[in-house]
Amino acid sequence: MGERGGDFARQFAAANDELIALLESATPEQWRQRTEDEGELRPVSVIAHHVATAHPRIARRVEAFAHRVAVPARQPELFDERNARHWRDNPEPDQFATVELLRQNATAVAELLASLSDAELERTASEGPGEPVMTTAEVIEQRQIGHVRAHLASIKTVFGSA
Repeated sequence: MGERGGDFARQFAAANDELIALLESATPEQWRQRTEDEGELRPVSVIAHHVATAHPRIARRVEAFAHRVAVPARQPELFDERNARHWRDNPEPDQFATVELLRQNATAVAELLASLSDAELERTASEGPGEPVMTTAEVIEQRQIGHVRAHLASIKTVFGSA
């Protein structure tokens, strides 16, 4: 384990643990309450489930950067469509199961991040045509950790703990 990789793993785990603690304290009403998140009014439950299921997908992107594998384009223009499909497919996620999924998926992500060497963290690629070149470390900060933090902030606004 590289020192920087371990630091990223700890930052990711801390953000995920904060989200889990908030969700575990949620009342049934809070769990179903909607909040504006990524331009949509989605229930906290759906947002939490989205975060849990996105952990491995984002980790594959991190791994692609680190191991110099072709990086598929992010296609932000499809985010709204994917979020809507996720909501249709998961309209009422179970609170306990979602928290467990957050825990399970985060464990694998933290292990990946901790395993990355300094050289792997400095490898660069682009996330698509016309997109800037980024290091693996930047992808971890902005995509893997940033994803959790952004949704955590949105949920906190509903719970009045922002």
